[in-house]
Amino acid sequence: MKKHFTRLLVTALAAFLLLNSVGSALACTGVYVGKDVSADGSIIIGRCEDIGAVYDKLQTYVPAADGEGRTMDDINGFSYPLPAHTYAYTQMEDHPDAGDGLYAAVCVNEKGVAITGTVTAYGCEAWNEADPFVEEGLREAVIPCLAAATAATAKEAVDVLTNAVDTYGSESGHIVMMADQNEAWILEVYGGKNYVAMKLPDDQVAVFGNQFMIGAIDPEDTENFVVSKGFVETLGKAELTKKDDDGKVLAAQSVCDGKRSDGSNLRNWGGMHLLAPSLAGDEYDTDTFYPLLYAPDAEKVTLQDVFEVYRCRYEGTPYDLSLKGQEGNRAIAVSGTPDTHVIQLFADMPAEYSAVTWLALTGGEHSVFFPELPGVTQLPKALGLAAESYDADSAYWAFKRICGLADTNRALYSEGVQEFWKLQEEVYIAHIDQQMAELKKLAGSDPAKAAEYANTQLADNLSDLMKKSEALFGELLTLVSRNAGYSADRAKTFEPNVPLRTAAEAKGYTVTWNAATKAVTLTKGSATKTVSTTDGSAVVINGVTYVPYSFVKEL
Repeated sequence: MKKHFTRLLVTALAAFLLLNSVGSALACTGVYVGKDVSADGSIIIGRCEDIGAVYDKLQTYVPAADGEGRTMDDINGFSYPLPAHTYAYTQMEDHPDAGDGLYAAVCVNEKGVAITGTVTAYGCEAWNEADPFVEEGLREAVIPCLAAATAATAKEAVDVLTNAVDTYGSESGHIVMMADQNEAWILEVYGGKNYVAMKLPDDQVAVFGNQFMIGAIDPEDTENFVVSKGFVETLGKAELTKKDDDGKVLAAQSVCDGKRSDGSNLRNWGGMHLLAPSLAGDEYDTDTFYPLLYAPDAEKVTLQDVFEVYRCRYEGTPYDLSLKGQEGNRAIAVSGTPDTHVIQLFADMPAEYSAVTWLALTGGEHSVFFPELPGVTQLPKALGLAAESYDADSAYWAFKRICGLADTNRALYSEGVQEFWKLQEEVYIAHIDQQMAELKKLAGSDPAKAAEYANTQLADNLSDLMKKSEALFGELLTLVSRNAGYSADRAKTFEPNVPLRTAAEAKGYTVTWNAATKAVTLTKGSATKTVSTTDGSAVVINGVTYVPYSFVKEL
């Protein structure tokens, strides 16, 4: 969650009420999948950054650096001394005119450490009074990049951030996830001086909104917990301590005095409904304190399953926002999302090449998740172009313009837009194993070539996506404009034209182009299909052949 610096003097209670109001735009959703239950054995962490407005974000690269006396600074006066050597990392930062600090929403460093944060949360009024925030303390704006610059493992990231809170205090409540190829941790900063970090289990999953989530803690179990000095005592003095049947302190329930808001709790239920419907049940219960962690129903959770979480508006449930009376529900997928990120970390890669960042510029609902391979050292210009208003050269705006149109009438446009992008995601996922194998081979022989390979893959993917977004935008804008002239009963549903080669190769076809006949031939075993570009069966846009999605479904 982003909280503007000009609001720093708002009381904690007012912030609590703001964040927990149903439909609040200032909120985020986190996702975790353990390596034992992910389809490819990777650790997965993710987050959508929900701001509530058109908000350009930039993906940038920060090189490693050396030098004594350097600091990590924030606009509220926070200043943290950096070590003599800091690591290289990528970051999803605010555009420079935002005026509220860096806000590096997600960082992945050269050691293969990924940090995503924060999902902001607040305790009850009594807790906020017991452990007040520190105005010049650690703020969300620098949390991920501070850890990325200084931590070689996920546990080191925990140590860096908890040390910062111990030394300088925290400006607000935070939930941060960090992972390397071996393990993942979650850190909840409850107040100005108190926190709990917990190692996440390999065989469980989590989806959570803006509320503290960690359950029973064991301060003596230092392999799995890091608990601030005085946390348990502070709870006791505030008469907030809640325990489980084994006598262990329940961290989140205590800090929140057993209460949660529907705006966040419904998202917990929504994620559980997708990943573990047998546990979620058919109906959401406002009084249930849904757990952070649980086993998924499916034997394995796929990357596409995680993407679907970030497209969730409770479709097929009584809380579907398209149903009358449900419009005010706080969905996971909302329009005011400038970026969504999902990071996979693989144990069978060299550490520095273990983390794949899947980026969806704007929200996942009407955008595409595309991979940024580990080891990149040069990012495409379109990813780092600062553009507070529309700019055709900006990657953010290439996708935001489509989201803006699709949001005008989800019933007419959402499914078609999602079909277009999901097809592209299937292609990326089908190729990722091969790309990682090539990267691993190059890393062992020539790291410079490995970086060049990662840079080229990202540049080629983004260039291709920008062209496809132009075609999709043109089609969608045409239909939206035509529908504006019709009554609701005559408006047409959007069926996209999709790239034929992309779709056919994803389904195992070999694709060849006949320049003489201006036709495309698809071959799969003994089966052959021919698509003409001269009889209206297909259309060529910027050198790419597109066909109706209905044709692709029949392949």
